[in-house]
Amino acid sequence: MPLFRLFNKWFVLIVLVTAPTLIAGCNKLLDAGSPSNKVVTPQVYANDSMAQAALIGIYYKMMETFGPFNGYMSRYPGLSSDDLNRTSVLLEDTPFLSNSLPSDNSTTLYIWTNFYLYVYQCNDLILGLTDNHAVTPALRDQLTGEAYFLRAFTYFYLVNLYGDVPLVLTTDYTKNYNRPRSEVRDVYDQMIADLNKAQDLLTNTYASTPDFPSARVRVNRLAVKALQARIHLYREEWEDAINASTEVIQSGIYQLETDLQQTFRYNSREAILQFMPVTPGYNTAEGGYFVPVVPTGRPAFVLSDSLLKYIEVGDLRQAWIRTVTVSTKLYRSPYKYKQNTATTPREEYNMVLRLAEQYCIRAEARARLDQLPEAVNDLNTIRKRAGLQNLTTISTQTQVLAAVEQERRMEFFAEWGHRWFDLKRWPARASDGKKRIDEVMSALRPATWKSTAALWPIPNDERIRNRALTQNPGYE
Repeated sequence: MPLFRLFNKWFVLIVLVTAPTLIAGCNKLLDAGSPSNKVVTPQVYANDSMAQAALIGIYYKMMETFGPFNGYMSRYPGLSSDDLNRTSVLLEDTPFLSNSLPSDNSTTLYIWTNFYLYVYQCNDLILGLTDNHAVTPALRDQLTGEAYFLRAFTYFYLVNLYGDVPLVLTTDYTKNYNRPRSEVRDVYDQMIADLNKAQDLLTNTYASTPDFPSARVRVNRLAVKALQARIHLYREEWEDAINASTEVIQSGIYQLETDLQQTFRYNSREAILQFMPVTPGYNTAEGGYFVPVVPTGRPAFVLSDSLLKYIEVGDLRQAWIRTVTVSTKLYRSPYKYKQNTATTPREEYNMVLRLAEQYCIRAEARARLDQLPEAVNDLNTIRKRAGLQNLTTISTQTQVLAAVEQERRMEFFAEWGHRWFDLKRWPARASDGKKRIDEVMSALRPATWKSTAALWPIPNDERIRNRALTQNPGYE
């Protein structure tokens, strides 16, 4: 669906007001009251129940099928990087594995258009609740804060996949259909502005119901701080990254799971934010992608040899790796999520933000500021959970940053595109002015790697409909 078609009022309203009805059969936490008739925008925000249903509709849309925020960010950036490989040829995945995406690739178009659908829904809710006195003030603040977060979260992935992107903050079609790309810096500025508003509107308490008293599937203030910490890290705002991550770490609400089998379960104490599954037949998309239906079957996706060779002996995170031998050949695949199909009740939720990342963020930011002992302490916290010995022999910034890369790679493989994004933002280890991604990918795929592949193409269909959109270098 091209971007300009997303600004169709009736289509979005149908999604917003009917989604909770569909969710109701899955669980009560995401059933906020479900008006059944199509209504115009002012009616969507006419009372507490309908306004909350509109917000729930955004979560539902993100999780209703395998898509950009339900599996795609683990699959496609993982294939683009040195995280994942395939055991058999699938034409859909081949361009990602060779870093040779055409500008008319249907997957990147699907991701782009769905991201802008989420943005539109957030914009509609923010505008619909602004100065709205029909909704209880406390609920209005909560819903608006969640929408600000979800908009910033979506733009984070847009800029890290595509670079400069249109910055759409309204539902006015006449202003949006021909909007040019905004610079990444400006989009990040908007993310920070959105998150600052969100943290002022939200509390540390999670929205829940008696049926799901401990669920962390709605954004709270600390989820906002966690995303702020990540964005400050990506922008090289080291002190701000340290401050935001420290607030999350010291909140006392979250704990690293000492049993790594528990980390990605629905009740993980490490979870800062999870998305609740609603796709029929599945717990998570990652489980559907990475775990064969037959326990002895060959997995479709495996971890790359370049990742496996860096696993330290005794690393307990190997619990997140499935090993199977099929026809005398050994396969090692992602196994953070164990369930290929749905369970009743669902045992695994989509892990979006977790505490381990906050330690890694703080460690890296501290290392960049030459706070090396403090950075090593954070890394050792992660290593202790993984059953590994403390780092005691590293003493230079270069060594500590190499350790940061090692821990991030082992902790976040096949998870939300972390490796792909890390490689793009880190400088090369050699002092040749390149990025780390060029060092790694040119060695991994010397026949096909080009620096321009670090950004995906702006979809051709969008450029045909919006002549103001320019293409990324390296694509026609």
